[in-house]
Amino acid sequence: MSFLWETFKYARRRLIVFLVRNVFNLIRLLDVQRDRTLAATTYAASTETLYIPSRDRTRKIKAHLYTPRASPASPSSPKPVLVNWHGSGWTIPFHGSDVAFCARMAKELDAYVVDADYRKAPEDPFPAALQDVKDVLDWVASQPERFDATRVAVSGASAGGSLALIASSTLRASLKVDIRAVLAHYPATDLSLKAEDRVIPKPVLPLPPAILELFYSNYVGTDVAMRRDPRVSPMYAKVEEYPRTVVIITCEGDTLSVEAKRLAEKLDDGSRKVVKCVLEGMNHGYDVGAKPGTKLWDSREKAHALMIEALKDSFRKG
Repeated sequence: MSFLWETFKYARRRLIVFLVRNVFNLIRLLDVQRDRTLAATTYAASTETLYIPSRDRTRKIKAHLYTPRASPASPSSPKPVLVNWHGSGWTIPFHGSDVAFCARMAKELDAYVVDADYRKAPEDPFPAALQDVKDVLDWVASQPERFDATRVAVSGASAGGSLALIASSTLRASLKVDIRAVLAHYPATDLSLKAEDRVIPKPVLPLPPAILELFYSNYVGTDVAMRRDPRVSPMYAKVEEYPRTVVIITCEGDTLSVEAKRLAEKLDDGSRKVVKCVLEGMNHGYDVGAKPGTKLWDSREKAHALMIEALKDSFRKG
């Protein structure tokens, strides 16, 4: 009887995730298309699709490689590299949604950008996504003719920001690349928090607690101790494990801002450069498809400018 009940609960979760995925992607379709146009025109992105080897011989990890335009003053390789992971709630297949960000970073930084996919729950729960993160970074280290493994940064939004923070802390010592900086855009940093711990004064289109719990339980289960594992929640990583530059950008109207701001304060102990920014009036995911002339656009411009400045400084240092 217990087996049948567990099977029913799993099937129900799969159905709910199926519906959430389809509704979300339908709503965001035009936003992503707008950013693709921007990337191809304003940022003149040169992009190719890669299939990166994984630890499973029969499976590869899809990624988009953004290559900076070559110029006489800019040798083609090796260059710094930024590795990015998209937001997903660890559940929604949204690879490619950071196209405007990735194209702009490649252009402004004269660096390669690898926008990597990763496996999603509930089909592939923890630690599948984190394994893909490590496999991609190990692959970057294996390409010295193209990437400068001594000048690497990681980035991401939402769940992708969480993965980037974990890569730059808990995973960092095991990697063959030197992660100099991490950029986290409205990241989830503590999956153990309850809804009442995420109350904010001015919520703007807040993520419903039931949806957050759906994402978290599908990804890592309900055990609080597991949710506080530093491989799951970057809040619990050792401070000294983080790199020399950390950028954490939060949104005033996002309930995840509570935990993200806590992590930023925790890391700002004088031993590294910490860039902290709260975007007034912005909601979670505000940046995807932002239109020129809007507050969303202005906020995205501000966020991108902070990231670009931090990475230029990080990549310059010896």
